[in-house]
Amino acid sequence: MERILVIYDDPRSQQAVREILEPAEYSVDAHAHGPIAMEIFRATTPELVLLDVSLPGKWVQDFCREIRARSTVPLIVLSAVCDVTQVILLLELGADDYITKPFSPWEFLARVRTSMRHFRAC
Repeated sequence: MERILVIYDDPRSQQAVREILEPAEYSVDAHAHGPIAMEIFRATTPELVLLDVSLPGKWVQDFCREIRARSTVPLIVLSAVCDVTQVILLLELGADDYITKPFSPWEFLARVRTSMRHFRAC
């Protein structure tokens, strides 16, 4: 079972993502606290990381940089805001995709599968 690390500070959103991914047979490890999630990332080998952009400060940017310094694992950013400047910045820092909320569960799952397929092909 492929493991996905979800970093989301909203418990309801964590649960919604879990309800999409777990029936598709993904193992979900969800955390609300960014630094703890980073420790989990360092200690485990997730096949994909989902990162909510609403975490405080510039932590999201730092997280993108650190993931790319350590791994080529797919990184998908989730956001309620479609700010083109932010999208470009996070893609340039290493995010592989940027999904604006609310999103279709089917499109979300398709993007997760596509990111993982591309990662496995490398």
